[in-house]
Amino acid sequence: MTGARIFVAVAYLILGASFLASTGTLISEFRASDWLSMLVAHSHLFLFFPVFGILALAAFYLPSVVFAHLYWTHLPYGRLRCVSGLLAFAALTVGVCWWLDARPRALWEVSPRALAADKGEQVACGSGSLCRRAPILEAFAVLRSEGQTRVGLSKFARSCSFDPLLDIPEEMLKQRWCFPAQAVLDGNACCLVQARFADTVASLQADPQQRSLSGKLDALFMPLKIFFVLILIAIGGLLAAWRHKLDEHYRDLVPAIERGVIIGAVAMLFWPLMDYGYQQTANALFGRWGEGAQLRLSLVIGPWALLLLFYFLRHLGEYSAIVGQISGVVIAAVYVLRYESLNDWAVRLLGIGIGNWTLAGLLAIALMGLVWLAWPSRLRATAPSYAASST
Repeated sequence: MTGARIFVAVAYLILGASFLASTGTLISEFRASDWLSMLVAHSHLFLFFPVFGILALAAFYLPSVVFAHLYWTHLPYGRLRCVSGLLAFAALTVGVCWWLDARPRALWEVSPRALAADKGEQVACGSGSLCRRAPILEAFAVLRSEGQTRVGLSKFARSCSFDPLLDIPEEMLKQRWCFPAQAVLDGNACCLVQARFADTVASLQADPQQRSLSGKLDALFMPLKIFFVLILIAIGGLLAAWRHKLDEHYRDLVPAIERGVIIGAVAMLFWPLMDYGYQQTANALFGRWGEGAQLRLSLVIGPWALLLLFYFLRHLGEYSAIVGQISGVVIAAVYVLRYESLNDWAVRLLGIGIGNWTLAGLLAIALMGLVWLAWPSRLRATAPSYAASST
């Protein structure tokens, strides 16, 4: 499998280097204007990928090598299917990038100089009234401060989409703190200020002279991040589909493959939590302009990880595997039922509200995952019995 090992290693080294370069660029560019707040506010991009993304790459290295070797040598038309699949995922990556390239624009896409130069303005906020649109960095700093002292921001993200021909929702009549205005406003007035705040950030991002270096390089880094997610989803799903082939051709590697898949799946679960933590941050700054649940690309990780739990827990033994599978179902059900509460905690622990100790804890979790991967495993000696029991 030397060829497969080299191919996967080179590809994953490029991906890992791009994750580090993306976050390194942000830190370097915003080092004089509270880079840590900018990083954790957008943790789904600049914390997850260089920490848990690299852990997932390491965890999926052996499964990916086996996957490449399996398709290249053991499956009918495997080489054609492998190459055509890579091309299809490249095309899908382009499509997802186009879909994600939309408003609201993120603060990190605007240069630190342009953010610092913004002084705010007066905004018409209904009934002939004027409200203050606070300077961008002032609103962001207060949001960061409040995020560190409370659980979640969902109460500050009222939906700005309602039917003007019907009664105004009671929620919109309540006076509540509005972060872009730095004042207490009713729902409609806050939505107008939030819309102006979003327009200001978007206009700055649209100007190449005001766009950040991180924003410009995102045209290179974002496709690599999306491609990484799509490839890991495909490899995990297809290995589950061809599980009997793993037993047939790679029996001695099965325990290590399973361990890597499970560690990688757990690492990937941090992404949707961070992603929805950012969604609340964006809602508080730019307004929530839609009804119902907000669907994001990261949601696909949930059912994918659940699928892997059902197919790759065999080496733990029958009882432990059942416990793990039931636990996965229970956790998924709890998330569905307590969706908003868990997203509030995601803001506090994984998003803009994250503290230094929590950040250190996340780094420690990723390090422990790498140690577990590298630790000599004694499971290989029992691998034939698992393969035999699965037939």
